[in-house]
This record gives sequence, C-alpha cells and structure tokens, in this order.
Amino acid sequence: MKKDGDNVHHDSVAEEHMAEEHMVGEHVVEKPVAEKPATEKHTAEIEENSAYVAQFIPLVEFLGVAIGANSEVVLHDVANLDNSVIAIANGHISGRRIGSPATDLMLRVLKAGSKADMPYLTGYEAITPGDKRTLHSATFFIRRRKKIVGMLCINTDHSAFEHLDNAVKTLLAQFVDPEKHEKTSATTHTTKPEILSASVEDMKSEAIGQAIARIGISPTHLTQAERLRIVSELDEDGFFQLRGAVIDLAHAIDVSEPTIYRYLKQVRESE
Repeated sequence: MKKDGDNVHHDSVAEEHMAEEHMVGEHVVEKPVAEKPATEKHTAEIEENSAYVAQFIPLVEFLGVAIGANSEVVLHDVANLDNSVIAIANGHISGRRIGSPATDLMLRVLKAGSKADMPYLTGYEAITPGDKRTLHSATFFIRRRKKIVGMLCINTDHSAFEHLDNAVKTLLAQFVDPEKHEKTSATTHTTKPEILSASVEDMKSEAIGQAIARIGISPTHLTQAERLRIVSELDEDGFFQLRGAVIDLAHAIDVSEPTIYRYLKQVRESE
C-alpha cells in the first residue's frame, strides 16, 4: 500500500516532467525557422533580380518610338549572358532579337565587378555583325542592391547622316582650298568598339577571331606563350563567363580543354 508521501513525490515528479516537456515545447516553438540552402537563396535572388529588370521592358518600346527608327534600344538581363536580350526595339539596326547574347563590353563590365561603379557609359562605338557598320552607343547600368542586374543600351546608326556629310564635304571641296580646310577626327574613344552579335556562337567566334588576329599568327603555329596571351586577353574581357567558351577556344587554337583550364589557372595566379 502506497503512502501519501509517495503519491506526493510521484505527483511532483510528474508535474516536473510535464513542466520540462512544456518548456521543451516552448523552446521548439521559439526556435528560429531554418534558413533555406544557399542554392535556393541564390536562385530566389536571381529570380527577383530578373523580375526587377523586366519592369524596364515597357521603357524599351517607348524609347524606340520616341528616339526614332535610327536608334536601337536593347534591354539585357545579366542572369543569362548567353541569351541576355529580353526586349529590343528597332532590332533591324544590328539584326539582333530577343534571346541574343550579351556583348563583349557587358562581359568586361561584369568582370570588373565592384570596380565598375559608374552609373552609365556614353560616347563609345559598337560594330554591327555582318556589314560592320559603326554605331554610336550608350549604356545605362541597372542596379539592385548596388549590383548590376541589367543594362539598357541605345545604339544609333548615323551612317545616313555621314553619307550626307561626305557628299556636302565633297561639294564644298570644289570651292574651298583643301590645304586651308581644318582636319578633325570624327570621334575619340577610350574603349575598343563593342561587338554586337545575333547569337552567342557568333559572339564567341568573333571574340576568339579578334584575339588570334591580334597575335597575327596561324592558330596551328602558336607558341605556348602566345596561347597564354590569348587566354589572358579573353579572360580579361570576361569571355569565359559564356557557356562553352573553353571548348570553343580549345578547338580554335588546337589544344585540349584541360590545357585551357591550366592556362587559365596560370593567368589568374599571376594577376
């Protein structure tokens, strides 16, 4: 037969046990919600950035109409550099369309990262694919939380006006002494012309071709030092941010993919 004291003891133990469970329960409730994995957070951030850039799409059509048919207006989302163009007006100027890739200028700016703190870039030239016309260009950098997430670009074709200007100069030359006519350069730029491409494959091919051309030697006769120089220049331009860049360059300069990765490691370690 149990004594009252035993009952009191067991009851108090039970109460303490219940109190402990209650406290544990409260503790569980008060626990912070587990953070999402880094990959999920990264994906969510990219989606938010893309949604932010997409808000500028109506502006593209407006500027295309307001500025006129001689100016191409392009909106880029940097989340997908292989197909960065998400809106374009007057695309006949460069032949690009929605889904066309980023430009080499964009790659250089993104490669610079935090060093690229300017709000916009103006007064530079761009070269059209195919007929290689020179366009006068400007780019506004769209930022979110201080990070470049998009770019709004305007490329103006002045070729019709330049033809008219040349015709007028030719006419005036008949009445003005050429030796007294002051010669001035049309434009002065500190950056090399931007490459505009309709597809990412065209862009990679053009970038590789230019890098090889600057060496001035056939790809089959390149020395290791010359190959390293090509890799270094392309890396500086942000070329390797493009999908398939390594394999395309490997084929172009007749080496293996592991060799390109080895060159890249050497280049980056020497910086």
